[in-house]
Amino acid sequence: MNPPYCVVSVEDDLGIFHIIQASLRPLPIELHHAATGREAIALITRCQPALVILDISLPDMNGWDVLQGISKLDIQKPKVLVLTAFTNPTHRLIGHLQNVAYMNKPFLPRELSAMVSEVLQIQ
Repeated sequence: MNPPYCVVSVEDDLGIFHIIQASLRPLPIELHHAATGREAIALITRCQPALVILDISLPDMNGWDVLQGISKLDIQKPKVLVLTAFTNPTHRLIGHLQNVAYMNKPFLPRELSAMVSEVLQIQ
């Protein structure tokens, strides 16, 4: 049986990605990983996820640029959860204006799982 939701995590820190992976393991998702913005856009184009968990600080571009790149793709637009260490209210406002969910690092695994469940409307 295939998981019903494809999710892409865009995270350059492999340790944090492993925490994301462990946090989301109980959910009915297929989790993919991209470590850079360019990898993310290519992966999102291929798998057309229901959700993108997006870090803002990436080695090749920032997450807002990735979000802009996603908006130009000829695919059904995924929901986006920004997961970032940036706590500046400006970033939260940008996320709000982009209509994305926003969560700060560090995070508790159960909080991330609950947020992903809410965004994807998993019962």
